[in-house]
Amino acid sequence: MNMININFGLLFIRLGLGVCLLMHGIFKLTHGIDDVKSMLVARGIPDLVAYGAYVGEVLAPAMIIIGVFCRIGALLVIANVLMIIYVLHTPLSALTGVGGFELEIVYLYLSAAICLVICGGGEFVLIRD
Repeated sequence: MNMININFGLLFIRLGLGVCLLMHGIFKLTHGIDDVKSMLVARGIPDLVAYGAYVGEVLAPAMIIIGVFCRIGALLVIANVLMIIYVLHTPLSALTGVGGFELEIVYLYLSAAICLVICGGGEFVLIRD
Protein backbone atom coordinates (compact mmCIF):
# COMPACT_ATOMS: atom_id res chain seq x y z
CA MET A 1 0.00 0.00 0.00
CA ASN A 2 1.46 3.35 -0.90
CA MET A 3 1.71 6.29 1.50
CA ILE A 4 -0.80 8.44 -0.39
CA ASN A 5 -3.52 5.88 0.39
CA ILE A 6 -2.56 5.83 4.08
CA ASN A 7 -2.58 9.63 4.24
CA PHE A 8 -6.00 9.85 2.59
CA GLY A 9 -7.28 7.19 5.00
CA LEU A 10 -6.02 9.22 7.98
CA LEU A 11 -7.58 12.36 6.52
CA PHE A 12 -10.98 10.64 6.32
CA ILE A 13 -10.67 9.28 9.87
CA ARG A 14 -9.84 12.84 11.01
CA LEU A 15 -12.77 14.36 9.14
CA GLY A 16 -15.26 11.67 10.21
CA LEU A 17 -14.32 11.79 13.88
CA GLY A 18 -13.85 15.55 13.98
CA VAL A 19 -17.07 16.54 12.24
CA CYS A 20 -19.24 14.09 14.18
CA LEU A 21 -17.87 15.24 17.53
CA LEU A 22 -17.97 18.89 16.53
CA MET A 23 -21.70 18.59 15.87
CA HIS A 24 -22.15 17.60 19.53
CA GLY A 25 -20.00 20.56 20.51
CA ILE A 26 -22.00 23.01 18.40
CA PHE A 27 -25.17 21.75 20.06
CA LYS A 28 -23.61 22.38 23.47
CA LEU A 29 -22.47 25.86 22.41
CA THR A 30 -25.98 26.78 21.30
CA HIS A 31 -27.99 24.99 24.00
CA GLY A 32 -25.64 24.99 26.98
CA ILE A 33 -24.28 22.21 29.15
CA ASP A 34 -26.86 22.02 31.94
CA ASP A 35 -27.67 18.39 31.03
CA VAL A 36 -23.99 17.50 31.24
CA LYS A 37 -23.70 19.24 34.60
CA SER A 38 -26.63 17.30 36.02
CA MET A 39 -25.24 13.96 34.82
CA LEU A 40 -21.86 14.73 36.39
CA VAL A 41 -23.36 15.85 39.70
CA ALA A 42 -25.44 12.65 39.81
CA ARG A 43 -22.14 10.71 39.66
CA GLY A 44 -20.53 12.86 42.38
CA ILE A 45 -18.38 14.92 40.01
CA PRO A 46 -18.29 18.73 40.38
CA ASP A 47 -20.35 20.49 37.72
CA LEU A 48 -17.33 22.64 36.79
CA VAL A 49 -15.96 19.55 35.01
CA ALA A 50 -18.81 19.91 32.49
CA TYR A 51 -16.88 22.71 30.79
CA GLY A 52 -14.45 20.02 29.66
CA ALA A 53 -17.14 19.03 27.16
CA TYR A 54 -16.23 22.17 25.22
CA VAL A 55 -12.61 21.03 25.12
CA GLY A 56 -13.49 17.47 24.07
CA GLU A 57 -16.27 18.36 21.63
CA VAL A 58 -15.22 21.74 20.18
CA LEU A 59 -11.49 22.38 20.59
CA ALA A 60 -10.25 18.79 20.10
CA PRO A 61 -12.38 18.11 16.99
CA ALA A 62 -11.26 21.42 15.48
CA MET A 63 -7.63 20.43 16.10
CA ILE A 64 -8.26 17.05 14.47
CA ILE A 65 -10.15 18.42 11.46
CA ILE A 66 -7.61 21.08 10.52
CA GLY A 67 -4.64 18.99 11.58
CA VAL A 68 -3.12 21.08 14.35
CA PHE A 69 -1.41 18.82 16.90
CA CYS A 70 -3.75 16.01 15.89
CA ARG A 71 -2.39 13.52 18.43
CA ILE A 72 -3.03 15.94 21.28
CA GLY A 73 -6.57 16.55 19.98
CA ALA A 74 -7.11 12.79 19.80
CA LEU A 75 -5.88 12.38 23.40
CA LEU A 76 -8.41 15.02 24.46
CA VAL A 77 -11.13 13.08 22.65
CA ILE A 78 -10.08 9.88 24.43
CA ALA A 79 -10.33 11.64 27.80
CA ASN A 80 -13.76 12.99 26.84
CA VAL A 81 -14.99 9.57 25.70
CA LEU A 82 -13.74 7.85 28.85
CA MET A 83 -15.61 10.44 30.93
CA ILE A 84 -18.75 9.78 28.87
CA ILE A 85 -18.43 6.04 29.46
CA TYR A 86 -18.02 6.62 33.20
CA VAL A 87 -20.90 9.09 33.49
CA LEU A 88 -23.37 7.11 31.41
CA HIS A 89 -22.75 4.09 33.63
CA THR A 90 -23.99 1.77 30.89
CA PRO A 91 -22.61 -1.79 30.98
CA LEU A 92 -19.85 -1.98 28.37
CA SER A 93 -21.41 -5.02 26.68
CA ALA A 94 -25.06 -3.83 26.81
CA LEU A 95 -26.85 -4.45 23.52
CA THR A 96 -29.67 -2.60 21.81
CA GLY A 97 -32.83 -4.30 20.59
CA VAL A 98 -31.23 -4.79 17.17
CA GLY A 99 -27.98 -6.36 18.40
CA GLY A 100 -25.60 -3.40 18.39
CA PHE A 101 -23.77 -2.09 21.43
CA GLU A 102 -25.57 0.70 23.29
CA LEU A 103 -22.25 2.53 23.41
CA GLU A 104 -21.50 1.76 19.76
CA ILE A 105 -20.86 5.34 18.66
CA VAL A 106 -18.71 5.97 21.71
CA TYR A 107 -16.59 2.93 20.81
CA LEU A 108 -16.21 4.21 17.25
CA TYR A 109 -15.07 7.62 18.53
CA LEU A 110 -12.64 5.91 20.89
CA SER A 111 -11.16 3.62 18.24
CA ALA A 112 -10.74 6.44 15.71
CA ALA A 113 -9.05 8.62 18.33
CA ILE A 114 -6.71 5.77 19.33
CA CYS A 115 -5.83 5.31 15.66
CA LEU A 116 -4.91 9.01 15.41
CA VAL A 117 -2.81 8.86 18.56
CA ILE A 118 -0.88 5.89 17.16
CA CYS A 119 -0.56 7.06 13.54
CA GLY A 120 -0.80 10.83 13.78
CA GLY A 121 -2.81 12.90 11.36
CA GLY A 122 -0.88 11.95 8.24
CA GLU A 123 0.59 14.31 5.66
CA PHE A 124 -2.48 16.49 5.16
CA VAL A 125 -2.12 18.55 8.34
CA LEU A 126 -1.29 22.16 9.14
CA ILE A 127 0.95 21.50 12.14
CA ARG A 128 2.48 18.08 12.63
CA ASP A 129 2.74 16.70 16.17
